[in-house]
Amino acid sequence: MRIGRLALAGIALAVLVTLVALPATAQVKDYRKIKYPSLPEFKIAQPEVYILENGMTVFLLEDRELPLITVNARIRTGSNYDPPEKVGLADLMGTVQRTGGTARMTGDEIDDYLAVRAATVETGMGGTSGFASMNCLTDAFDDAFAVFADVVRTPAFSNDKLEVAKVQSNAGIARRNDDVGGITGREFRRLIYGPESPLAWNEEYATIAAVTREDLVAFHKMFYQPNNMYLGVVGDFDTAEMKEKIAATFGDWPKGPKFVPPQVAFRKELKAGVYFIEKSDINQANVRMGHLGIEMTNPDYFAVQVLNEVLGGGFAGRLFSNVRSDKGLAYSVFGSIGSSFMYPGIFNAGLQTKSETMAAGVEAVKEEISGIIDNPPSDDEMSRAKESILNSFVFRYDSRSEILGQQMLYAYYGLPSDFLEKYRVSIEKVTKEDVTRVAKEYLHPDKLTLLVVGKAEDFDKPVSTFGEVTTVDIEIPAPPDTTPKVERTAAAVAAGAEIIGKAARTIGGEDPASIEAIFRSGTVTIYEEGMPGPMKAEMLLVFPDSMRMVLKTPVGDMAIVFAGDSGFRMMAGQVFDLQPVMVAEAREELPRELAYLTKHLGDPDLDAIAAGEEEVDGVPCKIVAVTLGDTESRLWVDAQGRVLKQAYMGKHPTRRTPGYIEVYYSDYRDVGGSQFPFGQVLKVDETDVQEIAYDSVRMNPEVDPSLFERP
Repeated sequence: MRIGRLALAGIALAVLVTLVALPATAQVKDYRKIKYPSLPEFKIAQPEVYILENGMTVFLLEDRELPLITVNARIRTGSNYDPPEKVGLADLMGTVQRTGGTARMTGDEIDDYLAVRAATVETGMGGTSGFASMNCLTDAFDDAFAVFADVVRTPAFSNDKLEVAKVQSNAGIARRNDDVGGITGREFRRLIYGPESPLAWNEEYATIAAVTREDLVAFHKMFYQPNNMYLGVVGDFDTAEMKEKIAATFGDWPKGPKFVPPQVAFRKELKAGVYFIEKSDINQANVRMGHLGIEMTNPDYFAVQVLNEVLGGGFAGRLFSNVRSDKGLAYSVFGSIGSSFMYPGIFNAGLQTKSETMAAGVEAVKEEISGIIDNPPSDDEMSRAKESILNSFVFRYDSRSEILGQQMLYAYYGLPSDFLEKYRVSIEKVTKEDVTRVAKEYLHPDKLTLLVVGKAEDFDKPVSTFGEVTTVDIEIPAPPDTTPKVERTAAAVAAGAEIIGKAARTIGGEDPASIEAIFRSGTVTIYEEGMPGPMKAEMLLVFPDSMRMVLKTPVGDMAIVFAGDSGFRMMAGQVFDLQPVMVAEAREELPRELAYLTKHLGDPDLDAIAAGEEEVDGVPCKIVAVTLGDTESRLWVDAQGRVLKQAYMGKHPTRRTPGYIEVYYSDYRDVGGSQFPFGQVLKVDETDVQEIAYDSVRMNPEVDPSLFERP
């Protein structure tokens, strides 16, 4: 391939420029002495802003680079306005607003309609605002915008989609203690704002269960009014034409009452405190310390941003340099004074460190917090901090979509429209004296709330080193028990004893207490998305508290073992310890095993009360409410003593979410003089979840104790 003379000349010129430039750069021995030109002026595109007669504020910004249009709406509402007995209502509304369809289309029909047009419409909820968004190709705008408007204005909130959303919320509740970082952040926020503040409320099973479709409708009606809404459109359109389309779509929406935001309470007092959460299954300590921060409207906002960069700004910040790099005390370390729009943010500092260096890590972070007050930043620190802030600021708003979103955000929260333009100048004006002043004013080392999460016995010093310790309870409250209550009378107790006795003799034979172990093999089918089809399985129960299950999956055998207070999982030659919560849940379920109940017939801890009669698949049954220790369930027993159904409030076997569990037993066969069910179907909230078909059952098999020992 030939290279033209002009191309050669260009290459030669580039090389010459590079060679000429090299000596100038090479003369600088210290990179900190390299002089850079000032940043060029940052010009921000300005959207056109106007207000419809019904009070809706509209932002329009053309961007003809690609044939795409993006629409965003921000609505004056938020999860901070949830009633305390229905925490989670706003989030459910934000989800079902989209999934639950509209007056014209179901949610599934909307999915198909938009998919054909390569468009999306989404809704959701934040703490201080609701949102709706739409993305589409220019040619599909009219169709997609009509759906977007229907979703915003006339959502149907179908009950079936609300129930799906509740399941998803409950799944989040069930998993919220799985991640130690999530625990630390959640509980620290609660300690700062106070447990009575909506800013720190948690969704619970009871509050989710309390939400109805009528609540969603009422919440939407209260907050979703055109005069509470900011609408932004950016992309490939003509402004005049877009104004006409917006007027035609939203102009007939009647104006609602003036929005008066409910007062959101939070703890304003700064008071030192030391708190601890025991997490015995981890080998790291997670530490948070801090207090209330500032609001975005604070005139010291820009000086605080520079302070944050000096203290905790990446690799060059004091916390990273001194606590992590120099002292080697942290996997991660951070610290900054947070700022929010409608209430103070949180000054939040902390680290992740080895359990054996917890106290040393706390002391090191506290030393840096005090140090930023006592030792003002150097000229180099100030220069680096400002450059870092301004360089990252430019790249956060390098598209018209980002600019429009930020302009809408500032307008929504009442910041001046030229906030972005003034940002650079305001940062550049910050002096060392400003940073020192705000450090003294907004940092309070003597009033820190300290939270430590980890395994206490592994710490280098006890948490009490830092003050009187308050233990934080993170146990998830149980869901409300919806099973009908049984009146305890002498007649009901006598009848209950007769029913459970008959069932025990059917399952356990003439000597039910003689059952020491049960081996079962068969096929397990789990009706869960992503799960394989029917799997061969073997289950060995050894009373009182050991269980081993082997599932033959498409990728190899997986063994799950519980023994006493511990458990482990084995697969592909690897062994993993089970979380204590999973072991505890398995121990809780064991007393619901029919053979386990049978074995404990006559036990003082076994309580049985007759609870009426009901048919199961057309077969008349007597119901007995059974309690063994702290574990409750109900059994439906037919005239032959066979248990055809068992029900209780429990947890989904794979998702660990709470629900009403029903187990249907069938295909009873003789096993050494006992009658044992070879068929089993488990339902959660009336939905089939799991089916088991046994092909072999053995009572009191010979047991190898090593099967329950961790390799």
